[in-house]
Amino acid sequence: MCIDSSKTISGKSNKAERMLGLAKKAGAIAAGTGPVIDSVRKKRACHVFLCSDASCGTLKKICDKSAFYGIPVTKLELTMSELSRCIGLQRQTAAVSLTNKSFLNLFDFTEKSTEVNL
Repeated sequence: MCIDSSKTISGKSNKAERMLGLAKKAGAIAAGTGPVIDSVRKKRACHVFLCSDASCGTLKKICDKSAFYGIPVTKLELTMSELSRCIGLQRQTAAVSLTNKSFLNLFDFTEKSTEVNL
């Protein structure tokens, strides 16, 4: 599995949502499957976040590309709608990538197991 099973961000604490919104306003996020894959391929992404209800095809594409380029992937406990809402997008988004490492320190990773079967 490419998703780090020791890191999950809880969607119940609004901190993850606020930090993603702040990073979006700062221009430090690529949102959507295509832009996330492009940012990983161009080595601009420092971390990838996936929503809880992303499809298996999306998970596989993003996980395979991220694993190849050595970019960590964390699964959020947010749905596509919630993830899109917290970064201010009208369309639903399954994945976002951080393109600025300084924002990564703002996220509170909890020790919680997440298993995704592809």
